[in-house]
Amino acid sequence: MKTYLAVLKKDINLKDLEKELKKKNIKLAAHYKTIEVVKLESELPVSEKDFHDYFLSVEEDKDNLTI
Repeated sequence: MKTYLAVLKKDINLKDLEKELKKKNIKLAAHYKTIEVVKLESELPVSEKDFHDYFLSVEEDKDNLTI
């Protein structure tokens, strides 16, 4: 499973975002409120193009260690 970090746009409804993520089998693993970033987990690639209403950017977390 790949991990992604996404920067949220201002005033995003997290409940709506979670519904959209579930439709695409993407797990919302964490929400870092102070910096408005979410951590996502997915088997398939995640792009800000797929969620342009919610994210400013999405990057794969290459430093994520799986044990």
